[in-house]
Amino acid sequence: MDNFGLLLYNIVVALFAFFGAAPCILNAISLFGVQKRFTQTMVDEGIISAEEVRKIQPKKQIASTIIAALILGVLLWFCYEVQSWGFVSAIMPLMLGFWKFRKILQLNNLTVKRFLSTYQGRLDTKKFNKYVKKHS
Repeated sequence: MDNFGLLLYNIVVALFAFFGAAPCILNAISLFGVQKRFTQTMVDEGIISAEEVRKIQPKKQIASTIIAALILGVLLWFCYEVQSWGFVSAIMPLMLGFWKFRKILQLNNLTVKRFLSTYQGRLDTKKFNKYVKKHS
């Protein structure tokens, strides 16, 4: 029965690494990459003011970095608890999660949706819709 409990524990760690840690870490990375470039493009197009971006973007980056670090810390703690297979049962699903959710790091409609939800009510909606329609 002890081996079955260990198996269930490793399955939970693997699922957490794949569905929880990987997307969260990739989202934190994308805030400093693709989302930052997209936001700068929106400022250049006159869709949102640079002042609004300076107010919101650093807070969002700090929060996502802290959350990603906490989630990674929890994952490493789970791995440490089950030293024999802990790292294998977490690192492989984490790498597969990075591969599966890699589109978070690319400019796509997910980036546009995240930008719209972040700056909702603070941007010129007509210009934004025109820009999205033009580049779709």
